[in-house]
Amino acid sequence: MKRCLFSLIVLVLFIHCKSISVHQKPQLITETPVALGSIGLIEDNILNKHFEGVSVPVFSEPLPLNVQSAEFNKQTFKAFAKANSVKKKIAISFEDSLQVKPQYVQLQLSDRVSVLNQLNDSRNAGVRSYLENKEDAQLVTSITIAFTEENLQKIAAAEEVFLIQSSSKKFSLQLKNQAGTTEQIQFSDGIIFAYRLSGFCWKENEKHRLVIGDIISSTESCPRNTYKKASKVIQKEDYFKI
Repeated sequence: MKRCLFSLIVLVLFIHCKSISVHQKPQLITETPVALGSIGLIEDNILNKHFEGVSVPVFSEPLPLNVQSAEFNKQTFKAFAKANSVKKKIAISFEDSLQVKPQYVQLQLSDRVSVLNQLNDSRNAGVRSYLENKEDAQLVTSITIAFTEENLQKIAAAEEVFLIQSSSKKFSLQLKNQAGTTEQIQFSDGIIFAYRLSGFCWKENEKHRLVIGDIISSTESCPRNTYKKASKVIQKEDYFKI
């Protein structure tokens, strides 16, 4: 009994070390950059979780982002410090006793319909073909990132914030201001230290073609008439053809 209890405690500690809570939702810790909007696989071992990017879909239209700022605490600052330890691009001082603590931002894809429409576009046929056979592949739908105070102020002042993609598939932030002007911020100007993933649900469209029907978090289930496995949709199609 004691051995089982000890094993459970160790397991909880390892899980805790792999994630942090951002706005009351768990995010996986990373010490290497993870691209918002990219697709990849989780390589999991007892010590850490590592995201291995495998594909970058084509997003020809800007994707709206939900931006939420938060103050650092001991847990989130520790994750940031590890990610920042190699290049040390951003200097942030943190003390738990500070009344005004430094901040970071969480950037999350907010328009699920736009993401789905672009993933199902013909330009992403190769990506969908890969995903059909990789049930465990997931989309990076949220990142937690630290910027300089100057960039944080620019983001806070923006009327809208979008994820945009260059012709070389490089992602960056586009800030749209009240006057209608735009400005870009590169992700390389910040330190990404946590991220959140979402899986795919499959369905048959009105033309009887296999498409991505929804994007869900790890705590959600696929909606009615959509399936986690693309093969289930194909089996259903074959059944009705018979």
